[in-house]
Amino acid sequence: MMKKTSFAAILFALAMFVAAPLAQATTITEVQAMLTSLKAKTETVAISGKQADKDRAGLLAKLNEASLKVDQAKFCDAIAKLNDYKTSVNALIVVGRINQDPAAGTTGQELLNDADAIIAALNDLQVQSTGAPCSF
Repeated sequence: MMKKTSFAAILFALAMFVAAPLAQATTITEVQAMLTSLKAKTETVAISGKQADKDRAGLLAKLNEASLKVDQAKFCDAIAKLNDYKTSVNALIVVGRINQDPAAGTTGQELLNDADAIIAALNDLQVQSTGAPCSF
């Protein structure tokens, strides 16, 4: 019984780690790590349809552009790229072409939650560097 309980506890902890949105970051290095994690999830999320490869490539391009903007300390531009990413993910959710079943792996909603966490972190960096958040 002890082994089953321990295994269940470890499995639950792992599931919570994977399913939880990324924590807020306050440094460029932390934001880049968050973006790297989101890229990995984007590479593995199930996307269906004839355009699946093109859709995934478009999502990854937006994340790569956001990463470049972070390296350039253009935090508001990075947020704009992440908002474009979120718009694309939402479009895939609406048409039912991106996984929404947590049992089947990463979901579109999880991608959105992670993007929101990164946006919050970028706004923190923007406030640290200029004293004011991004405005759109």
